[in-house]
Amino acid sequence: MKFIKRVILVVCWVLTLFFLYCHHTPIIISFSTYYQTMYNSFGNEKLKYDKKKIQLFHGRKVSPQFESFYNHASDDELMDPFIHQHRYKLLLNNVVKCKGKHVFLLVFIHIAPVNFAKRSFIRSTFGSILSFHNKRIEHVFVLGKTKNATLQQEIEHESNKYMDIIQGNFIDSYRNLTYKLIFSLFWVNNFCKNAKFVIKMDDDIIINIPLVVPYLAEKVKAGKTVNVLECKTIKENIPVRERNNKWFITPEEYPFTKFLPYCAGHSSIMSIDVVRKMYKASKNVPYLWLEDVYGSGFLSLLLKLNMFMPKFYFEPVLSGLYKIPCSLFYLNILKNDSNALVLWNTITKYEKRLNCMY
Repeated sequence: MKFIKRVILVVCWVLTLFFLYCHHTPIIISFSTYYQTMYNSFGNEKLKYDKKKIQLFHGRKVSPQFESFYNHASDDELMDPFIHQHRYKLLLNNVVKCKGKHVFLLVFIHIAPVNFAKRSFIRSTFGSILSFHNKRIEHVFVLGKTKNATLQQEIEHESNKYMDIIQGNFIDSYRNLTYKLIFSLFWVNNFCKNAKFVIKMDDDIIINIPLVVPYLAEKVKAGKTVNVLECKTIKENIPVRERNNKWFITPEEYPFTKFLPYCAGHSSIMSIDVVRKMYKASKNVPYLWLEDVYGSGFLSLLLKLNMFMPKFYFEPVLSGLYKIPCSLFYLNILKNDSNALVLWNTITKYEKRLNCMY
């Protein structure tokens, strides 16, 4: 039966090439990609790897095809000016955030240029805490560039006022989030490499500072301050192939039927050595616009980093409004700042008498 399927696929491939040739259509799809696409659609089957060939690669089950694809990338696949060549320029910078300071925790927040209200909310809540238990905390908003001159002027005014914005020379868009991630790592490596821990977060996250700082301080006491990568782990996910979907990704962009385990993009905790190693490793890993899959999936795999999710890592804002706040992070799924403010008031209310059992 397998032999018959292969014969049919080869025949279909030859006929397709003949059709394209007769109609003078450029042939841009490789045989391997065509084989996978055809096989995936044949009887709605997913590409199947021989179980005997699937091996543990740095602690995760990875097909030999994936390992080969990402360990032996061609020069053409490593030519992106931002990801591989790190040609970042700072349109806005605020070196005072870390210069001359012993920063225990640096928080960089990925946020759209136009989102002034969200930045204001963060500055008035957890972003207002610069020290907790004598541990220095710094917050930085990470932006890409905008083509709107008026908006840019407003951002520059905001940056001069609060001195907490950095802006890179790439267009700020959803498809450029990987650029924003590596730009963030670039900035930390160049301007805040004295930080001990780093939190990467989106603007819909609330950090439970009274819990996060003691939690990280315990790691210092236990001597566990390297190779830290903690997040909500996504262990089973597949590429979206429906063209109208926000997360649509082509087989040319990602020629495999499953994603490796990766961190959900909304937040993650890293030790400074992980930031440094990820930034360096990005030069040698083919680009993918899905920032969470690329960063914590590809980079952490090839760096032999193990992701870990504490059982109290995060929960939705609504479920934590009026109870003791015993999660490190709260996700504002509904984007409701009123609820977020109620939750922050709850966090500050219990600040000095948290009694969370893990």
